[in-house]
Amino acid sequence: MQITEPIILECLNELNQDALTKQKYFDYYNGNHAILKDYAMQESRSNRKLIFNFPRKFVDNEVGYLLGKPVNYVSKSEQDTAIHNIDVHMSHWDKEHNLQLRKQSEIFGESYELNYIDSDGQFSATVLSPLNAYVLEDGTAERNVLLGLHKFTRRFDEQVYLDVYTDNEILHYEMISSDNYNSKSPELKYLGKHNHIFGRVPLISCPANTEKKSGFQDVISLFDAYNALNSDLVNEIADHRNAYLVIENAKLEAEDLLNMKKMGIIQVPANGKVSWLTKEINDSFVKNELDNIERKIFDMMDQVNFNENWASNTSSLALRNKLLNLENRVAMREALMEKAIKQRLRNFFTFLHIKEGVQYDFRDIAVKFTRNLPTDLVGMADVIVKLQQVVSQETLLTLLPFVENPKLELNKFCAEQQRIIETNRLNVTL
Repeated sequence: MQITEPIILECLNELNQDALTKQKYFDYYNGNHAILKDYAMQESRSNRKLIFNFPRKFVDNEVGYLLGKPVNYVSKSEQDTAIHNIDVHMSHWDKEHNLQLRKQSEIFGESYELNYIDSDGQFSATVLSPLNAYVLEDGTAERNVLLGLHKFTRRFDEQVYLDVYTDNEILHYEMISSDNYNSKSPELKYLGKHNHIFGRVPLISCPANTEKKSGFQDVISLFDAYNALNSDLVNEIADHRNAYLVIENAKLEAEDLLNMKKMGIIQVPANGKVSWLTKEINDSFVKNELDNIERKIFDMMDQVNFNENWASNTSSLALRNKLLNLENRVAMREALMEKAIKQRLRNFFTFLHIKEGVQYDFRDIAVKFTRNLPTDLVGMADVIVKLQQVVSQETLLTLLPFVENPKLELNKFCAEQQRIIETNRLNVTL
């Protein structure tokens, strides 16, 4: 497909439209909920607006659960040098990068990873979002990427720039428009181009789910209801924080009221009555409704409310059973994340082939995820011992949460055992 300026403009218009739609999810994650604009204000009454930022809590919890521990790589054909190269070139940035990539996916429903060669000539990557990036696929079963867009500004420069990525080139444009950053009808000023080495569009899509929907899109109405109900309750209490003194069958002068307040004594006629006037609130009904909405929020998000009272001796297995729904949700996202990482490895191995002349197959690398959960190390050690003659040592090491690089750990173990054997042999000789 020939990339022309009209096609670029069509893609740019779609990017701008999508950005306007998805900005809502970014706002909710940052605590800018609908109640800040839509809350029914009452004149001369308390109008506090309470925001419970469930979106940030759920997104961060889910990302931490999946990627809180580093991703491990295992070669199926024992290509130790491939794993070593991955560790050397990417271990200093890929953990934080993976967290950001996954977080942006969960917020917007999709995020993008841009692979590039940095100023030091090293393979690197950055995270983009649907607010500033776009990918055009060919519509076939293979979903080949035809081009990618990255819209950005530079610091202390009000001009908006656009980079267009094709299979072999990066085209640079300046957006000329009387409108703002999200202009729907910009004009493009061509600035130049240069080649890249990957042989394919280096902009990788990482969807949150197959529908590319925000992870909390279906629960926003419950967030709004919870915010509104809590705000109404607080304002109801605040409006009646002052109790009124009711005096029946008696008439008091202002001077008498001041003396009563000073002395703490009230004197009324024989049939007089003094009481406080307060407004009763059905707190049980309100609490039940709040608890009901909160439960539905956690249920819809497949999350566990860790603020509930849990037994102090809850085992890791019992914890996993409670997290079953979250585990099923994360398992689907893990598959999509693995696909994005495999495409990154494909581009990385292309970089290595050109720079160092070595060639590896990205399909040979297995990507291992470790859930960020308290681990019963005693039970895990027992399992590893029982599987010694069934599973390879490297695979068993991937089960241990504190081992970041199983291949490196295995090599260190073997070297240590060899030193012990040589030391024992030397002692016997002496």
